[in-house]
Amino acid sequence: MTPPTHLPAPRRITASNLPLVKSNVAKPNSEPGVEVLVETLKLDPIPGGSLLRARVASSKKVPTSNDGHGHIELDQVPGMGIVRMSKPDNLLRGIIPTSLLSSTPKHKDVAYSGMPGGINMYYLDIAPNSEGAMHRTTSTDYLVVLQGTLSLLTPPKPFDVVDGRGTYGETVETLCEPGDVVLQRGIAHALSNRTTEWVRVMAVVVASEPNRVPVVGSGPVGQLKTVALDDVWLQ
Repeated sequence: MTPPTHLPAPRRITASNLPLVKSNVAKPNSEPGVEVLVETLKLDPIPGGSLLRARVASSKKVPTSNDGHGHIELDQVPGMGIVRMSKPDNLLRGIIPTSLLSSTPKHKDVAYSGMPGGINMYYLDIAPNSEGAMHRTTSTDYLVVLQGTLSLLTPPKPFDVVDGRGTYGETVETLCEPGDVVLQRGIAHALSNRTTEWVRVMAVVVASEPNRVPVVGSGPVGQLKTVALDDVWLQ
């Protein structure tokens, strides 16, 4: 049987407090009613055509705000829609379409995508027989596999980046099944689908402190030097 061109669009059910009327406020321990909105989300393509994303929630800061009701506008996440990403344009050209790269007059050689200090939640659908790009972002990612088998690819040993390509050679493939939760802590990784069926993941991406790793042998235990890890997208 031929797999579907994509999975059905998911729904978002938003529950919000309704305003209190003046007569209610005068009463002790008065509580608001609750409004429940059911919406079908739009699946938007991500570069290359093998990924689809439906945004659920995003906020430029934490704690978030629960003010208001009705249709709640999401905070805009520029570019690829990740919490934070910055990298010289020449390393992103050919990996990310030019239309998704933005620059500022002050840093014209750097492409920015995201909102430091924020949180982003979305459905991510991965097409059958597709390979993801190896990358790392300044974020802590929680991925809940809802459907299909996700391949998490990670480099097992230190590697160099030469002309935008990693020298890691063979990667470790971890198969993630429905119900599994992947906790990604600022690591280099690729998300692939090596099956004939679509994969659907719920992703919660939270801005993190800068990624750092200790350097073994650089000092006594507890006083090791650390190296900061930049965001990276590899070809």
